[in-house]
Amino acid sequence: MPLGSPLPRRALFRAAAVASLGALVVATRDAGAQPARGRAWLGVELTKAEGGVLAKRVMRGSPAAAAGLKGADVLLSLDGQAVATAGEVVRIVSERGAGATVKVRVRRGKDELTVAVKLVEFPGEEEALRLDKVGTFAASWKGTKPTQGDVPDIKKLRGRVTVVEFWASWCGACRAMTPVLNDLHQRFGAQGLTVVGLTDDEEEAALKAVTKLGIKYPVCSGTSTETFSDYGVRSLPTFFIVDKRGVFREVFVGAQPAESFEKHITKLLKESAPS
Repeated sequence: MPLGSPLPRRALFRAAAVASLGALVVATRDAGAQPARGRAWLGVELTKAEGGVLAKRVMRGSPAAAAGLKGADVLLSLDGQAVATAGEVVRIVSERGAGATVKVRVRRGKDELTVAVKLVEFPGEEEALRLDKVGTFAASWKGTKPTQGDVPDIKKLRGRVTVVEFWASWCGACRAMTPVLNDLHQRFGAQGLTVVGLTDDEEEAALKAVTKLGIKYPVCSGTSTETFSDYGVRSLPTFFIVDKRGVFREVFVGAQPAESFEKHITKLLKESAPS
C-alpha cells in the first residue's frame, strides 16, 4: 500500500475547495454497524445552496457522473428525504450502502428532475483521483512562487513530460521521496522530463526544506487552495505524470518506488511533441 500523509487540519482549511472525501460523498457506516456492502461512493463535491445542496463538481468516472448528475445541479432530496447540508447527503448515502440505487431529486436551472444513481463501493483515493483526472488537461498553477529553479506554468511545459509533486516540509513520506525525484530529474531531465514540487508552505519553510533535504529539482511555494482543489489533492505526497500535450496520464497517492515513475516516463518521452 502506498504510504501517504493526509492533509492536516490547517491544510484542509486552506484547501477547503478540495473538500474531504466525505464531501465528495464517500460514506462509511457507523462503527457498530456491519459494512456488508462496503463504503458507498456517490462522487459529488457539495456545498450549501438555497433550498438544497449544490453539486459544485461531479467527479469523472463516478456513479453520479454515470447517472447524469451535473455540476451546478442542486440536490433537493434523496429517496424522498429533503437535504439541506452535505452531511445529510452523506448520511443517506451511508444508510443505503454500496449497491443500492438512490433516487436523487435535483433542480437544474428552472427545471426539476429525478436521477437514479446506483452507488458503488469507493475504489480508494488513488483510483478515484485517477478516474477523475487521467485523460484531462492539467490546470494552470495559481499562487505559486518559485523557491528553487525556473518554474513556468504547466501550460508552458507542453512539449516536455512533467512529474508534478504536491508535498510539504512536515510530510515524512514526502521527505522519503526526495532521492527518487532527484534521480528522475538528473537521469531524464536532458531527455525532456521536468520534475516540479508544489507546496502550500510559506517560502521560508519551503526553502529550508529544499536545503535540508538536498532537493535538486524546481520547487514552488505558496501554492493556492484553488490549485489543490483543481488537482483534487487531499493527501501528501500526491504525484501527477503529465504528457507532452499537458494531459494527465497517471496519478499516484503516497510514496512510490522509482519503477512506478520510470515505466511511464520512458514511454511518454518517446511520444511526439505537439506541433
